[in-house]
Amino acid sequence: MLLLFLFHFESLNIGPVKVSHLWKGTLLLFLIFKFISTKRKIFFIYKPLFFLAFIQFLNVEIINNPFNAVFLFTLFLIIPLSGLYLLTFSYHELQKSLIFIASFFILAFIPYELGILKSIKSGYNLESYGVEISGLIGPFQTVHSASMTLGASFVVIFYFLFDKRYNRNYLLILLVLCFYFLLKTYVRTGMVMAVIGIIPIVIYFGKKESRTQIRLIFMGGLFTLMLSSWVFSNEVLLNRISGKTLRVSETESFNTMGSGRGGLWKHSMDIYVEANYFEKLLGIGQGESLNRMKNKTGNRVFPHNGFLQTILINGLFGFIAFLIYLRNIYRLRKRLYEEHFVLIKSLIYAFIVMGLFQAIDLLYVHIFLMFAASLFTKKDYLIKIKNSRPFIKQSID
Repeated sequence: MLLLFLFHFESLNIGPVKVSHLWKGTLLLFLIFKFISTKRKIFFIYKPLFFLAFIQFLNVEIINNPFNAVFLFTLFLIIPLSGLYLLTFSYHELQKSLIFIASFFILAFIPYELGILKSIKSGYNLESYGVEISGLIGPFQTVHSASMTLGASFVVIFYFLFDKRYNRNYLLILLVLCFYFLLKTYVRTGMVMAVIGIIPIVIYFGKKESRTQIRLIFMGGLFTLMLSSWVFSNEVLLNRISGKTLRVSETESFNTMGSGRGGLWKHSMDIYVEANYFEKLLGIGQGESLNRMKNKTGNRVFPHNGFLQTILINGLFGFIAFLIYLRNIYRLRKRLYEEHFVLIKSLIYAFIVMGLFQAIDLLYVHIFLMFAASLFTKKDYLIKIKNSRPFIKQSID
């Protein structure tokens, strides 16, 4: 209930301070205290993210808007500190927590769908598709954060459906609910994250025993049935997925592609090319990025592409740091058993989709990825210890 309360009232102010800033500031102080007090120092994976946080003090944002530079620094700092904090938990604690968080993000939409609670923010506006309704947003403050978090939750629950230690009926119900809520958001980013994210899981478990293959066939049939009843019978959703509005089709030109993302990407690249050498290396900062986009488009908007947004705001150095972070996580495949890397790989796929079509700084998706990295690093370690010292009876089940 406390989590739901925090998410529901995130955008409200207590005096001059937003609830979201209050709980994230409290979280940051807690994480810093834990980091200082723990003996474990920086895990190699997260070092680039610390650099990405500190680069906020090096670009022009610190001159134009020092308060926002400090704010962005704290937001970026929460991400790697969260990853380090997760390493302090045991394998069992990590696994239970990961399933709990994914379940919470899905089940939190139920009271909003039933009309028990009313979202503070509005969902995706569908007037351009001929209806005067909005998509589901639940307790979230933006439609894309709702959709992308559901997309990552879908991948996590889908993976654990193949784990015999959990109640599959419960997980299947969660998966169906997640699929339904994803469609009800009418936001495509989360849908694509879910579809692309489960590909490594389907490929890996599809090569295993016949029971697993039968389960995949059953789930494929179930989701085909849901698609036929929930999607193909919903003209608005079909038009939303295909990008066909009352006025224009997104396929008419590059500029209109992806709800106008094509044009935003082009303007973002133009801004980067026009920047001076210092700005190219260290970035122009968030505020200046929005100002220059307004000069190009008439609106203060982000590129709707996390990679372009990173190179604009944090420069080439920040962009390279982020790519190194992704590479570090992907290189875990060399250290882990194949079965332990499947969920990590799936979440990387979903994360890249999120970055390509929206942003790379949504904390909740980072948390899912860090949970998976910590969980399976610990599980792999326990197995190797058990295999090398068979006289130690250490259960990891």
